Amino acid sequence: MLKIPTVVVRIVTVFAFIVLAFGAAHATRHVITFGGSLGDGYAPESLKVSVGDTIVWSGNFSEHPLTLTKAPKGAAAITHIHSGKSYQYVVTVAGSYEYQCDKHVDEGMTGAFTAFPPAASGK
Repeated sequence: MLKIPTVVVRIVTVFAFIVLAFGAAHATRHVITFGGSLGDGYAPESLKVSVGDTIVWSGNFSEHPLTLTKAPKGAAAITHIHSGKSYQYVVTVAGSYEYQCDKHVDEGMTGAFTAFPPAASGK
C-alpha cells in the first residue's frame, strides 16, 4: 500500500481550498427587474454571466409569472414562478438561456442570458 507523506496531503488540501475560494470570490450577482415602471419588460433584456454567478429577478411574480423556456442540458429548470417579489438562480451550466413572463409573452416580455465558463465571460 502506498503511503502519502503528510506534507503532500496538506499542500494538496491548501491548494484545493485556494482554488475553491478564488472561484467563489469572483461570482457576481446580477439583478433583472421587471414590471412596475418598466411595464411588460425586463431590464436588462439580455446579459452575459459566468457559471457560478447568481441571477436575481426582482418584481411582482403574481403579475408576471416567470418560466425558463430554453436552457442548456443539465441546467436547473424554472417553471412558472408565480408568487413573491424575488427569485434567485445560480448558473451552473454554460450556454444560452431564455425566459418569459407567462402572461405577457405575446407582448414580447421575454429575456435571455448567456453563461460562459468563469474565465471566458469577458464581463
